[in-house]
Amino acid sequence: MTAPRLTADDRTPGVVRLSLPGAAGRLDDDLLGALLTEVGRAENTSGVRVLVLGAAGGTFCPGMALDVDTVDWRPRIAAIETLLRRLTTSPLVTVAVVDGPATGGGVGLAAACDHVIAGERARFRLTEVLLGLVPAVILPVLARRMGAHRAYSLALTAREFDGAEAGRLGLADHCTTDPDGELRRVLTGLRRADHAAIRALKRYYTGHLDASAGNWEPAAGVLARRFADPSTRQRLAGLRRHGLIP
Repeated sequence: MTAPRLTADDRTPGVVRLSLPGAAGRLDDDLLGALLTEVGRAENTSGVRVLVLGAAGGTFCPGMALDVDTVDWRPRIAAIETLLRRLTTSPLVTVAVVDGPATGGGVGLAAACDHVIAGERARFRLTEVLLGLVPAVILPVLARRMGAHRAYSLALTAREFDGAEAGRLGLADHCTTDPDGELRRVLTGLRRADHAAIRALKRYYTGHLDASAGNWEPAAGVLARRFADPSTRQRLAGLRRHGLIP
């Protein structure tokens, strides 16, 4: 596993950057545990107010690792749910900078953040139905950003879309040819705002989201049934055999 890196932003006090491993960063048990640890470390660092989630190299995140031989997927599903909730409810402001492909759970990581900046190289795709699966973990997070039916339609068609369309759909808050420059503008605005007011706003907003999120079936049950289906396991094994998934 290539470990995620948490570093201070030398140009902006109170900001830390959490760098995903890029194309090598499929969300397996080790990487999920490391990401949760690093988010906790950022939250517990005195003076830190903003967590910027980015990636090394051209890929933001290729999604959940699909180990064909894994028998019990529930711990991994629970870890992804926990990570999405931590990003959503963290006392830190979370900002995702996506300037490359984000697939499946990688789309969910971006959507869970408070603010999403998409570069011109950003590409988003929900590929789960092509694998015989359901994006049950991330669908509620996407629905909060863009509405339930838009999220459902993207999952249903599994089509790729770019940063500009992500902006129109509500997945991205800003699409730009200069992600780093836009990030600087966002950080400047956050630095001017009252930190206590921002935290109160975030608690108020996420509290209302939690109150309206109770109608979704738990993701673990949906995905457990899909992974247990022999046809799904055959499909995943065939895709792996042909080199279409790692």
